[in-house]
Amino acid sequence: MQLERTIIVDVRYDWQYQPAPSSTEIQALSQELAVSPLVATLLLERGINSADAWDRFAHPDMAALHDPFALHDMQKAIDRIQQAVAENQKITIYGDYDVDGLTSATIMLEALQSVGAEPDVYIPNRFTDGYGPNAEVYRYLQKSGTQLVITVDNGIAGAEVIDEAMANGMDVIVTDHHELPQILPQAVAVVHPRYPGSDYPFGDLSGAGVAFKVATALLGEVPIESVDLAALGAVADLVSLTDENRILVQLGLQLIHQQPRLGISALLEVADVKPEAVNETTIGFVIGPRLNALGRLGDAGEGVDLLTTFDETEAEVLAKKINTINEERQKLVQQITIEALAMAQSPDRANDQTLLLAHEGWHEGVLGIVASRIVETTGKPTVVMRIEGDQAKGSGRSVPAYHLFNSVDAVRDLTTHFGGHHMAIGLTAPVANLDAIHAAMEKAAVISLAETPKPPLTIAGRLEQQDLTLANYEALRALAPFGSGNPQPVFELKPKAISDVRTMGKDGSHLRFKTDGISVVGFGFGAAQAEMTAATQMKLAVLLEENVWQGRTSLQLRLKDVKVPSVPIKDLRLPKPSGEQFRASSTYLFFNEKKMQQLTHQYTFGGPTQLVSQQQAPVENAVLVDLPTDEASLKQALNVTTWPIGVIFSSTPAELVGMPTRTEFGQVLRFLQQQPHFDKHHLPQIATATHLAVSQVILIIQVFFELNFVTIDGAFISPVENPAKQALESASAYSNRQAFLNLAHQLQTLPTRELLHYLQTLEGLEG
Repeated sequence: MQLERTIIVDVRYDWQYQPAPSSTEIQALSQELAVSPLVATLLLERGINSADAWDRFAHPDMAALHDPFALHDMQKAIDRIQQAVAENQKITIYGDYDVDGLTSATIMLEALQSVGAEPDVYIPNRFTDGYGPNAEVYRYLQKSGTQLVITVDNGIAGAEVIDEAMANGMDVIVTDHHELPQILPQAVAVVHPRYPGSDYPFGDLSGAGVAFKVATALLGEVPIESVDLAALGAVADLVSLTDENRILVQLGLQLIHQQPRLGISALLEVADVKPEAVNETTIGFVIGPRLNALGRLGDAGEGVDLLTTFDETEAEVLAKKINTINEERQKLVQQITIEALAMAQSPDRANDQTLLLAHEGWHEGVLGIVASRIVETTGKPTVVMRIEGDQAKGSGRSVPAYHLFNSVDAVRDLTTHFGGHHMAIGLTAPVANLDAIHAAMEKAAVISLAETPKPPLTIAGRLEQQDLTLANYEALRALAPFGSGNPQPVFELKPKAISDVRTMGKDGSHLRFKTDGISVVGFGFGAAQAEMTAATQMKLAVLLEENVWQGRTSLQLRLKDVKVPSVPIKDLRLPKPSGEQFRASSTYLFFNEKKMQQLTHQYTFGGPTQLVSQQQAPVENAVLVDLPTDEASLKQALNVTTWPIGVIFSSTPAELVGMPTRTEFGQVLRFLQQQPHFDKHHLPQIATATHLAVSQVILIIQVFFELNFVTIDGAFISPVENPAKQALESASAYSNRQAFLNLAHQLQTLPTRELLHYLQTLEGLEG
């Protein structure tokens, strides 16, 4: 049967199923590594197929980090820093206001202090300074005596400002990881993992990762005390958690577990999270948003103060302040998201493949988060901007198939300020140019989004009910930390039933329900409550998580996506056949030719009648009239029909006469023993003598003949003397009849929802 692709709850992603390794490979790796088959499957999907590869993946080793001097201009950078330290020159670290920028600045600060320098740290203000090098700020720094500026997590797109500073006698070292523009700054050194012509083996370091490499080169050893900061920067900036980044995050998490710095400890305390429980999700959803909130709503410089303080009281005060600011940020995000989403879903934007949403009064500090929410809801790359006067300023977020930076970089001359990477950008532009910028985004979408209207979601495999255990969750954590390049595995789950579907959150935007007794949370799925409550069959894309409540830990599933096929079944079943069942304009399919002749003679049908066995091409609007002889016949019917279908499953009482009991089998055998060479044409005599239906007697004779309890010679039935003992159930005639009766009972008595689920399970829909 071809599943109709109408969806009640519209899927957010294009589900892409990971090719499954062979069972032989899974078993071999499972035994070699002493891990479960589930973990072995996931490792093979990640290219880990040996004990050595697993050891490198699971156990971080600082020795595996690459030589920092392999980075472009690293030697030049170290030489200039050492000169500044030796000559007691004034050094200013120029950072950024997000988590990666704050941690980068802190790493660089701690490294310089370790070699005897006393640098200043300048964290730009998002609203007055903007992103990256600001000419006025650079001039101020030079007038204030700064002789060397070291940028962290920015600078690569600031050629004009940096070149001016260099020309005026203030040296600049750029350390950055963002997308490379066509014109690069002429700085003393540009340390960038993807600098043109360089051959650094890993190009996806975060800003904090680049700063960590500079610190390593400067100190002559790995600054293990700063690895927690490198971990925060990598996770928060969504860089690939592979290669060096995986090592840094693994070791950084270990440091937070064992000996968290005061600022991080205080931040975790206000968030009610224990240090030993911190993982990459904690960084992404607890620590990161709070540190980012500083720069979104005010001065981010206090983030560096928090990360560097050795004063418990100061750490506590700063953490509480940051937590309050984050709560304010959450309210702003909710308010602006509602307004922006209304614009995004307006009829005049229905055919747009990308979105550029601009409005007066929106708080520019949260526009990147709002853009992410719009992308998540609509699947469209989105730029959200605040209009102030004749200028607009904001942020954009994208989907994997669409390179947002390149799409806007093509019209960079229409912007006042612009920077970012594949998945995220920041820009300022005249309001008059917004339509042209959006037109460039749409032009790029014609190619890149032509065949990928929804972002891909890799499905690592399918889970059954028995797989939903806390032990399996804990086993999967061996693959962590998860993130870009090493995604947390998403599994397909076909729940037998869901219950207790209810919304969560002040605005009811989230969902909670249970599937087969396991709690599921779905952030952003609140609007689907009614459809999911009514659905008879669905597929869930889920992540395995743990939930700790009142000291108890249990398995929890997080909903990533849901498919609820709209496949209604027309339930036309009645206790007895009625002309009302056959009046619709449908194609009526029969399993039994005699049944078809009988009913077509008795009733007037509103459409053609046809035998299932003679139907080849799939037929729409079909009705299954009588009972199939077995599941194979029913499956054949499902293969030649298209949803939705009607079901009648009509039968006569004679067709459903029950199975004879073992006692009744014995009565028939004794009758035959008393009357050897019994003429089979007189079977009604046996039926009368044993109080059975003739059809039951026929079945019993068939079973006896198959088990060699009787012989049949022409018309005569004779019992076999001393036959070998055999179970009645071992006869195919017995088992087939029992299977038919069971099938008939299901088809005629199951409630509509359960019948639909049974039919789709029998069919093995993969929709």
